[in-house]
This record gives sequence, C-alpha cells and structure tokens, in this order.
Amino acid sequence: MKKLAQHFFAAAVCTLALNACSILTDKDNTPHPSPLVDFKPEANVKSVWYKNAGHGSNGDYVKLNPSIAGNTIFTTSKNGFVAANDKITGKSIWQTNTENTITGGTAVDDHLVYVGTRKGQIIALNQTDGKIVWKAMTPSEILAPTATKEGITVVKTIDGSVSAYNALHGESLWHYQQTEPNLILRGGSAPKISGNSVVVGFANGTLTKLNLRKGGVQWEKTIAEPRGIFAIQRMVDIDADPVVKGDRVYAATYQGRIAALDLNSSRSFWTQDISSYTGIAVDDSQVYVSDARSRLWAFNTRNGTVNWQQDKLTARVITGPIVMGNYIVVGDAEGYLHWMSKQDGHFIARVFVNRSGILATPIVDNNVLYVYTKNGRLAAYTLA
Repeated sequence: MKKLAQHFFAAAVCTLALNACSILTDKDNTPHPSPLVDFKPEANVKSVWYKNAGHGSNGDYVKLNPSIAGNTIFTTSKNGFVAANDKITGKSIWQTNTENTITGGTAVDDHLVYVGTRKGQIIALNQTDGKIVWKAMTPSEILAPTATKEGITVVKTIDGSVSAYNALHGESLWHYQQTEPNLILRGGSAPKISGNSVVVGFANGTLTKLNLRKGGVQWEKTIAEPRGIFAIQRMVDIDADPVVKGDRVYAATYQGRIAALDLNSSRSFWTQDISSYTGIAVDDSQVYVSDARSRLWAFNTRNGTVNWQQDKLTARVITGPIVMGNYIVVGDAEGYLHWMSKQDGHFIARVFVNRSGILATPIVDNNVLYVYTKNGRLAAYTLA
C-alpha cells in the first residue's frame, strides 16, 4: 500500500521554471488503494518469456517505454543502457552504454532506435548492432519518446520546445516554442506524426498541429482552460499522448477534459470532463482513458457518450490502456497487469509481473503483450 501511495504522488512531481521540483507528500490526503477484487478468470495468462533487460527507471518517475521494430524489442534504462532483445525468444542481441542519464523512452523508425536524456540530448542508435549513429542537443530535458517519419525526427522537451532533426544525420531542421506555465507535471506527451503534420500537446492545455517539414503552425486548440486560484489547481497538462485515428485526434488533459477533434480543422466533435496524465487508447468504436484516480473509462468515439467505467482499480496508479484483441489492458504500481472486457469493463484476467511496479504503458504486437517494469524486468504474455 505504501508503494502505491508513493507512485501516486510521484505522478504529481512538478517543475518550477525549468528544473526546480517538489513532490506532494501530504499523508493526510493519501488515497487508499483499491484492493484486488476477486473474479472468475475468463482467460488464462501465459508467460512466453521474461528477463532482466536493464535497470529500468531506477526509482525515478520516468516512463521508459519499450518499442518494437521487426522481430526486435528495444528497452532503455535510466543509467544509460539501451538494449535489443529478440521479441520471440527474449534472447539478447546487443546492449549499449550511452553514458547518459536517459529519461525519454525508446522510439524506432526503419533503421534507428532513439532515446532522450536528462540533459536534452537525442541519441540515435543503429537497430542492428547498437552503435551510436548520431547525437543532437535539444533545449531541455526529454521525458517522452521522439516521433519519426519521412526522414524527420521530432522531439518535445519539458520546457515546451518542439524540435525537428534530420533522421539520418541529426542536423537541426526547425524549432517551435510554446509558452508553458511555471508549475507543471513532471512528464510530457510524445509528438504524433500524421501525414505531413505533427500534433503536439503542451502543459498549458493546448494541442497544436505543426507542419512536419517546416514547423509552421497549422492550428492550435485549447483543450482545457486553467481554473482555480492556486497554481496547482490551474494545472492542465497534456501528458497523455494524443492519439490520431483516421481524420480525428483525441487528447486529454490533467484536471480538464478529453476532446475529439477534426484533424484537419481542429473542430471539436465532443468533449468530456476528465483528469488524465497517463494515456489514451482508441479502437473503431471506443476511446479508453485512464484517469488521474486510476479509473478506466470507455467513451463512444462518435459522440463521447460514456459506455462504461471501471472503478475497481482506484488509486492503484494504473498505466495508460492498451488494446489487445477483445480486451483492454493496464498495468499498476504494484506490478500487476489487468485484462478487462472492451464491452463493459469487467475483469477477464490478471497476472503479477514484478513488485517494482509498472509505469510505462504495455505494448502489443501480434497478440503478444510486452511489459517493462520499473526495475527493468521485460516480460511477454499471451492469453489462452
């Protein structure tokens, strides 16, 4: 229980100016985590393989997500190591020490794997052998994965900067700066590339669409307006990665709302009040959101109607959701994975992974779920 409370308040680590941080630790306000509920499993979780793939976040609140390219899964650790493992067997392929403090999880394109550092450096490594291909400096700390398409790598930093680089050699292409509030969550959403544009969420509650090649603003949309007297009440960070599906983009803010927008015009289709900093998943009919209280919501993609809510994981500090076939999956701060029905949110299966806890949203590839824990345990699961 204590571990869950520590994770919950670590999520509210805030940054003053660029680097001054404080942690909310008022024990009187500590929420009581929901106990694990009993249910009859409707599917069996099968462990495919597991291994220690690094040291993970080493106790820091950084979401070091894994990524997959071909038959290789890539992970990184705060202590500077990047690793490649066979996604089928878990066998090690290579491991490289970047000699940097890594705070931004992995991202991949056709040839390279990217990580970001506390000092604001992008490091691009060859996927085949792990050799460092190039490095580039950004204005500030990187807390989210990069995005790459058509030879352009885009990164967002904690100070509200968005920078683009040549993906082959690392030359700077353009830079965009958004004014951020003085008090923000310690986190950040990843840029999302769609066509010739990139969509970026900021800590001031604004979602911005930029031209991928030039960085020009195509539109800006305020998802949530700050409310309240005190700075902490006015925080409306977009820390959950925006999701682009078809001609729509979905974005959620902390202490604000979720919105479905037209990708071309930014016209709002619908909004719902919600507070989220972890993640969104979208399929053809529903939008799934983990909120700040660790409740999981399912909204109708067409009109935003609430289809169901799962509140039996409250205060367990769940990850963002991921779709796996007919199920929706989240991890939690005590190291459990939870499978739920997409139809109504009831529990289908559960497995314990590792007591260090899960911060990074799991990923799914070919009906296999991969999860990377805080202390570097990498595991693969299927349902039978």
